[in-house]
Amino acid sequence: MFPDHGHRRIAVASPDDIATARRIAAERAEGVLAADEAARLDRLVTSVADYALHRPDGTVLIARMRSGAGVECLAYDRDPGTVELPDPSMPDGASLALGAALETVRGQADRFHIHATPGIGSALLARVLRPGADDAPPADALAQAGAVMVERTGGETTRGGPFIDHWSVRCAAARGGDGPCGVALMVDGDMADDARSDTPNGGGHPAQSLAVMTPELVGQVEAVVAATVSGLPAPVVVNAIRRDLRGRPELGLSDDRTLTRIGRSAVAVLRFDAGAVDYTALGTLAGAVVRRQEITALGARWAMIGFNPLAPASVHLLWAPGEHVVLYTGGCARLPALFIHRNLHAVEPTLAALVLLRDGAVSDDDHTILVLRNRADHVAATGTS
Repeated sequence: MFPDHGHRRIAVASPDDIATARRIAAERAEGVLAADEAARLDRLVTSVADYALHRPDGTVLIARMRSGAGVECLAYDRDPGTVELPDPSMPDGASLALGAALETVRGQADRFHIHATPGIGSALLARVLRPGADDAPPADALAQAGAVMVERTGGETTRGGPFIDHWSVRCAAARGGDGPCGVALMVDGDMADDARSDTPNGGGHPAQSLAVMTPELVGQVEAVVAATVSGLPAPVVVNAIRRDLRGRPELGLSDDRTLTRIGRSAVAVLRFDAGAVDYTALGTLAGAVVRRQEITALGARWAMIGFNPLAPASVHLLWAPGEHVVLYTGGCARLPALFIHRNLHAVEPTLAALVLLRDGAVSDDDHTILVLRNRADHVAATGTS
């Protein structure tokens, strides 16, 4: 089942698609927004979808915010007629840039951001929040996180199983002599073709002996990561995940390479503090530290989380306030370079992830793109014991 914090993507090509977007928004608002806010969200989504209808490849994405603060509506287009946005500090600059339709959206939203790439297209983010809720990162959060997560066309029918991509970010405040830190987790949980087949695999073992990653297992992986001690190196966190999985006899994991795969599931763990990141990844996940005009790749070892005879590799890189980490699952290309080319350094991280999805997805697949911004300059240098 596709999670509520995943972005339901609607290609808006007719008025029927506007009705679909409104229905999905109402579903995501249920249990989160009161009646007045839900009505405001409906007006906002209607305006965004109508705007997308009149743009080339106009697309709307709707999700319940992972924090539970509200519902967000994203949209992008691929309009070659897109021009640079005027400086909003100039008199009437913002109004002239947006036009009447998006001015309506901005008026209904509690949070509104827009980005334009001349000759390429525009992208926007609009949120409706619960009364008293805030979508800003906590004052003691070392990183501001934003993500876009979508599923392939056809969903579970095309994929052959449940959606099991996953991401999470947790930050820990400074404690005693230790500064603030955090950990990010990503799972690329594609389904293995041989795990769905009735024929034996190359090792001579029946295919059904391969344990396939499930949403329940993904939840357990996140629980293991959340329980690790702050500051624990990323390879140790990955090994903790492995120990937990191997301790579950129902999975049939062992030291036999052919029995210890869990689909094509790939896992990345990123530990970070104010000045550096410590990264370990197994499989198809990719990423980089992105500076103003420089990219340093975060490498991965080809393996499955269920088994790898070698210790997981680790990459330790410096990062400074205002710099970013971009992590993404398979099916995307050149996202760190696009981050620089699209001038996303000052863009809200979720909106930055949306622009990267629009311009960097190279196949119809499940996609998760996570953007982290170092905000150590906004966090107090010392904490309490």
